[in-house]
Amino acid sequence: MSPEHLHTGEASPSTLAAATLFVMTRFAERPCPEVAQMVIRHLEVVADDERADPLMREVCGALINRWTLHTVGDLAVRAAH
Repeated sequence: MSPEHLHTGEASPSTLAAATLFVMTRFAERPCPEVAQMVIRHLEVVADDERADPLMREVCGALINRWTLHTVGDLAVRAAH
């Protein structure tokens, strides 16, 4: 999904959720702060999409704070906790 789709609101909630899962998988493959930022941005879009299921919006909103832990510092240190 291109960033333009995320800003225009053209993508369906299901497509947005699928894109979020894709980016989370990329982070699992390559844990780096930049990919974590992408995950956060995708979570924000889903959490703010009034068309999405309320539970999906709530979960995405709750996960944003947890993902911010992956945007700074040494990932190896966090992985040990």
